[in-house]
Amino acid sequence: MRAFLNLCSLLVTALAPLAATAAVPDGCGPLNDPEGLARSARIILVGEIHGTREYPALAARLACAALDGGRPVTLALEIPQDQQARLDAYMASSGGDSARAVLTSGSRFWERVRDGRSSMAVLALIEQARRWREHGLPVGLIAIDKPRGAPGTRDEHMAARVRHASTAAPELVVIALTGNMHNRLAPPSPSEMAGMPMRIDTPMGVLLRDLGPATIGNLLSRGASFSCMPDCRVHGEDEAGPALAVPVIARAPQRGGAYTHVVELGHTSASLPALAATPRQPGP
Repeated sequence: MRAFLNLCSLLVTALAPLAATAAVPDGCGPLNDPEGLARSARIILVGEIHGTREYPALAARLACAALDGGRPVTLALEIPQDQQARLDAYMASSGGDSARAVLTSGSRFWERVRDGRSSMAVLALIEQARRWREHGLPVGLIAIDKPRGAPGTRDEHMAARVRHASTAAPELVVIALTGNMHNRLAPPSPSEMAGMPMRIDTPMGVLLRDLGPATIGNLLSRGASFSCMPDCRVHGEDEAGPALAVPVIARAPQRGGAYTHVVELGHTSASLPALAATPRQPGP
């Protein structure tokens, strides 16, 4: 629990206030985004390296910018849809140990998935969304990944969830945080899939291309992460360096490629699983 509270403190510190104005939600931080994606795009697909502090913080900064611009936000997370009732209960709660226990206890996702999607940073992002909602800000949270046993591919399921959220309420911005193979606008090549623990034929981004999503990748990703690539542990710990205080989002250098935009984060740092390890496995 102390580790979780420390993570929350780190996230809030990393997301220092944009300006001394009541219009800016608490927990926000600066973002160098000349095109103002969060104030214009209807769908933003953030492609992450799982298991870092910096990517969930980037999703939070984008949500901050949208909320500051008066737009409602739905955060879409790569969590199985069968966890939605737990997320809803947590969002409606006052937080605290008992609420976190309802969210995580007995959950296969939180107790057994060890591929970086159930990290302390993701749990802190969920807590940030809850606090925004508690203060009256228009923030929703949806689990978009395919539950075990559901038909279709994971990417088909995630695309359908994002599409439904966006088309049901065109005024809001959907910010989806998924692995950086899922948010692509072009299928990955065999060489790009080398070493990956899963196969992706048609990414979520391709399936949503008709809606014109903004897709954010990181062409210069470096630093540490806790992920299953292929074994579940901290990777890249030898690539030490600072994260950027202000992430930079820019138009991708190649139009028509996998991503419409790229982000520079500096070096990433690993975020460990939110709960103590039970038998590790990559998840669905």
